[in-house]
Amino acid sequence: MAISTAEVVRDGFQYLEGIRWHDDELWFSDIPRGTVYRMGTDGELAVAATVHKHPSGLGFTSDGTALVVTQDDCCLRRITPSGDTEVVADMSELAFAANDMWVDPQGRAYVGQIGYDLFGGGEAKGSHLVVVDPDGTVRTAGKDLLCPNGVQLTSDGKTLVVAESFAQRLTAFDVDERGELSNQRVFAQFESSEEVVDGLCVDAEGAVWVACPFLGEVRRVIDGGEVTDRVRVATDGQLAIACALGGADRRTLYVIAADTTLERMSNDYEGTARVEAAAVRVPAA
Repeated sequence: MAISTAEVVRDGFQYLEGIRWHDDELWFSDIPRGTVYRMGTDGELAVAATVHKHPSGLGFTSDGTALVVTQDDCCLRRITPSGDTEVVADMSELAFAANDMWVDPQGRAYVGQIGYDLFGGGEAKGSHLVVVDPDGTVRTAGKDLLCPNGVQLTSDGKTLVVAESFAQRLTAFDVDERGELSNQRVFAQFESSEEVVDGLCVDAEGAVWVACPFLGEVRRVIDGGEVTDRVRVATDGQLAIACALGGADRRTLYVIAADTTLERMSNDYEGTARVEAAAVRVPAA
């Protein structure tokens, strides 16, 4: 097994999520600061949007339009060229604390959700993904998912992988040409309560890099559950929140690290966060 340690690229954030590589830039949301950033490979930072509704998951349509999920109102929003946002769909009747997202080539958004009042001490319960079609239609997919979080399609568009955070599990679905999900199954099951899973990305071999917050590492997992590689965050004790493959050759694994705890996160994501990176063998899907 290959084990390495990431290096710090840029710090100074509060709590980051939704990390995505798009058009030679890294995009991510600082949830409590209400800001979506984009960053070049040189670390140069720009504000893509400001939306004080706890922005989280990010995705992009085929024409390059950026979409963002806002947790506070469970809406899917379009980011405008001016840096404002416009509501595309209201998911509030079908989701609680909508979170991460993946957008397919047809512009269909697959959105995860915490699903219950985690920070308010609510009882954990199963939920579902929310799917927003290009015409704005909102529907559900999957069942009994415990905090569906990181989500991405494989490169052939035929499999969707979802991290069920508090089930310590990666779940896979078959995807048909209409974007319908079926054949819900286990991609990988971890056993320890510390093996919570969060943001993820898929590489060209169909393996999944998934962040394990409380272990401070990102794991490369193949279908069936074997872990082939680990990347540790730069500082022991910090959380690994999310990851994305990018860079010039798509072999840079970008990692969001956070200096916080679950208890501090309940206080409007109290803490600090940064972007880190490590070189990996297999490029992005």
